[in-house]
Amino acid sequence: MASLRWPIIEKALRAESQASTVVEIGCGQGAVGARLAAHFAGYVGIEPDARSAEVAAGRVAEHGGVVHDSLDRFEGTGQAGVLCAFEVLEHIDDDLGSLRSWLTYTSPGALVVVSVPADPERFGETDRLVGHFRRYTDAGLTDLLRGAGLTSIRVRRYGYPLGYVLEDVRNRVLARRGVAVDDEVSMDERSHGSGRLLQPQRPWEGTVRSVLTAPFRVWQDARPTSGPGLLATARVPA
Repeated sequence: MASLRWPIIEKALRAESQASTVVEIGCGQGAVGARLAAHFAGYVGIEPDARSAEVAAGRVAEHGGVVHDSLDRFEGTGQAGVLCAFEVLEHIDDDLGSLRSWLTYTSPGALVVVSVPADPERFGETDRLVGHFRRYTDAGLTDLLRGAGLTSIRVRRYGYPLGYVLEDVRNRVLARRGVAVDDEVSMDERSHGSGRLLQPQRPWEGTVRSVLTAPFRVWQDARPTSGPGLLATARVPA
């Protein structure tokens, strides 16, 4: 899904290359962060999971980027020209409150780019296992961004048709293996662990994934209203 998502993110950010600072909330192990750090003058990743943050810091450092475990450590209130959060909001109980707090770090007119899983009716065992509170509808995500005070909101879908297959396979594999959600494991722990799941361990693995998903990236562009993923762009009022 990350391979399918990146081309859309890249296109959305193309006109923002002059932004001085990009902040990515929940940067995981820095797969996207390394690309963002290479394109922007300043990159700041926020990742509360220590193991993932260590990997991410190494990836973005060669481009001058940094990774913090909390936004409180970022002394840049009102400075971010771009704010990103990919597959993060669904992990947060108070998604609206968190989004509003993130926006205090953005400059007027800043671009906001977020992605979330789509279709509440598809909420399954994988969602529970990785600490999702919800999935979103197109209208629900639009309302969330509008409620945070954002404007110029655009929402599109991605991942058609491969994403549907991937989700169904994951849920079936979990069911067949008898993997159950451990209620003793907190939502935070599940969320932190999700950033380490299914990550390429060797450089060539990412290349192979990119090659294999290339035909589906073309396919999804022909169906921007279909797919199990939502990606939205919006603006902080100037």
